This record gives sequence, C-alpha cells and structure tokens, in this order.
Amino acid sequence: MIDHASGSILVTGAAGFVGQHVVAKLLTRGRQVVAIEHRRPMPEELRSRCQHVLTADLCDKGTQRETLRDVQAICHLAAYIPPGMDDLSSAALCYRINAEMTLELATGAAANGVQRFVHLSTGNMYASSAMPCIESESVFPSGHGTGYFASKFAAELYLTHVGRITGMQTVILRIGTPYGPGEPANKVVPTFLRLAHQRQALRLVNGGCARLNFVHVSDVADCIVEAVETGPDGIYNVASGEHTSLLQLADSIVTLFGGCEVPPHVEPPTSDAFPGFPPVSIDKAIRTWNYAPRSLAQGLSDYYSVLAKGAFRT
Repeated sequence: MIDHASGSILVTGAAGFVGQHVVAKLLTRGRQVVAIEHRRPMPEELRSRCQHVLTADLCDKGTQRETLRDVQAICHLAAYIPPGMDDLSSAALCYRINAEMTLELATGAAANGVQRFVHLSTGNMYASSAMPCIESESVFPSGHGTGYFASKFAAELYLTHVGRITGMQTVILRIGTPYGPGEPANKVVPTFLRLAHQRQALRLVNGGCARLNFVHVSDVADCIVEAVETGPDGIYNVASGEHTSLLQLADSIVTLFGGCEVPPHVEPPTSDAFPGFPPVSIDKAIRTWNYAPRSLAQGLSDYYSVLAKGAFRT
C-alpha cells in the first residue's frame, strides 16, 4: 500500500482512451497527477487540474528522467497499437515502444525510488481455451495481433524481473476489450449503437462468431486506481466476466432499443473466421479489490446515454 499523503502519480498515455478516465478518477480522489501526453492533447478540463502535464515522447531517455522526479507511483498506459493487428511489419516498433521502453521506464523508476508501478497489459493473449483463463494460464498470442501481444507480454516479463530484483511493487493488469465514452467512433460498440440509433442494420461478418471480453472503460479505470493504491504484486485479469460474441453484442443492443426495425445483417461464417479471444477469469481482481464490473447490458445502456447526449460525436 502506498502513502496517500505524499508524492505524485505519473500517468503515461494520459490523453488516450483509458488514460483520460484514469486521470479523472485519480483527480477525484485528490491525488496529485503528473500526466504525459504525446500525439494528442488532453482535454483542458483535465489539464488544468493536473500538477504537471508534459508533452513528450517517452522513448526519449531524457524525458524519462524528467518525469520520474518526486513520483510515488506510475500508471503506465502508453503503448503503440499498430494500424493493422496482423501486420508483422510493425512488430519491431511495437517491441521498441511497448517492451523496451517499459523496461527503461521501470528501471529508471526503481532507481528513483518509485514505490509502485502499475502496467496496463492485455487479456487477449492467452492460448486458446474454452474455460475462463486464470492469470497463470499459458500465453500464446499466435492467432491474432501477434506482434502487438508479444510486445506486451515481453513488457510483463521485464517489469516482473525489475520488481523482483529491486523490490519495487509491480502490478500488471491484463485488460479485456474496453468500450465506453471516449473510444474511437469506428470501434464496434459505438458503431453498433449509432446504427441502432439510426434504425440501420447492424452488419456482422463471419456469422458474428468472434467472442471478446468486453469491459466498460470506467470499470477498468476504477480497477487501475485501486491497483495504484493497494493490493499485492502480480498479474490480474480485468474484464466484465462475460464472454460475448459479436452476434450476442448485436442482440443486446437490439434489446436495448426495444427491438430494432431493421434486423441485423448476418453474413455466413467462413472456414477461417476469427474466433475471437478466450474467456478470462476475474476472480483474482474480485478477491483483491472487491472489483465489481457492470454487466454488458448495463454498460451498453450507460454508454448509449452518453452518446445520445453528444449526438454520437466521439
């Protein structure tokens, strides 16, 4: 557990989808936040409340040294996500940013007396399984997003090693598929909600068979903030506990709208259809932080309420 009365919380990737929610929740709890943004700025409402906001590239070692001054804990959310998840031409860049830069940041953090390092990883890299994967299950991201997922797993190994040899507390959160306010408008959940709102057909390729571990971004942020403040070292899955196919997602959205005037357009599956990711168990996070994520149905309803107010501008 870290001392609430001293030190700042460094948030990397603070202007990103998840990062903005984490910064907002830390500020609400009265924590001093040092935020790092890179390619896009944070909203002014958040910037003005942060102790310091730095616009910089974390791969620069000078930037790393500057950001680690008087930092008590780190939420490391910054990552490179390739434009094409199956394009291995981006593998080297993924590895440089997601793995090597994490190692450099963690090594510098430990040397500067940072007490706790919370790292955002992915719950989508487990080996294929019909049963919910616990954190000790095999990781083998060979079916989809190999370059990205391999780089995230390498970061986990590096961070765990740094924590073991230095004593810095290290927490790795393997996140499912987050959705909610602030995500890119072309993602599947906001796209389906927009189409349903406009009474247009939801299009599902490959029979909508791909299964994902959707989780509302606010629940992810809640768990990250809890992990900054308390809990043993280790790896934790963070999802909703529901394993949902895209067809089931579409059905849930149709139900949210009381039945759709235009039924989903479901294309037949192909022999090489992407099956999605295996289910994950969130029991460990529940035991550690009383983690209580909302159901997909509730999350969709909450998300739609926000989108409807903004005329679906995300």
